[in-house]
Amino acid sequence: RLGVLHVGQRIEEQADFEKIYKNAWADNANACAKQYAGTGALKTDYTRQRTQWGLIMDGWNSLIRYYKNNFSDGFRQDSIDLFLGNYSVDEVEPASPLHVKKDWKFLALPIIMVVAFSMCIICLLMAGDTWTETLAYVLFWGSASFGTFAIILYNGKDFVDAPKLVQKEKMD
Repeated sequence: RLGVLHVGQRIEEQADFEKIYKNAWADNANACAKQYAGTGALKTDYTRQRTQWGLIMDGWNSLIRYYKNNFSDGFRQDSIDLFLGNYSVDEVEPASPLHVKKDWKFLALPIIMVVAFSMCIICLLMAGDTWTETLAYVLFWGSASFGTFAIILYNGKDFVDAPKLVQKEKMD
């Protein structure tokens, strides 16, 4: 009806157009997802052509999204609330509600957990002289990584980067 195709042509026969259209659609999905979630869109390779690399990238993007949504998204939400006017700054308030002093555990515990887990993996890969020595090292570093992970889980709400601004009440 728009005159894009000649009389008798079908859209299914236009392979070049289909490829360009699907790529534009997937690129648009990536742009929207980066603005909203901080990573590219998941499963865009379905639109293009599903590959093993696409599956790996979906897993990687999911891990990045999990981290960003839990540990670094509060500031972004606060920024959006300020921009949209959902929060109004009180000039009488002496301190900024955005600045919250972090305790030492927010840096130390994740580093200890990563180091202990890495040492556990290294001990598994580079076995000692005897199996009892290797087992002792693996149990030590495994329990250290599990212990710090349990402490982080127990204090989970302290580690999450929640928005700090409270939305203003709607005036009716």
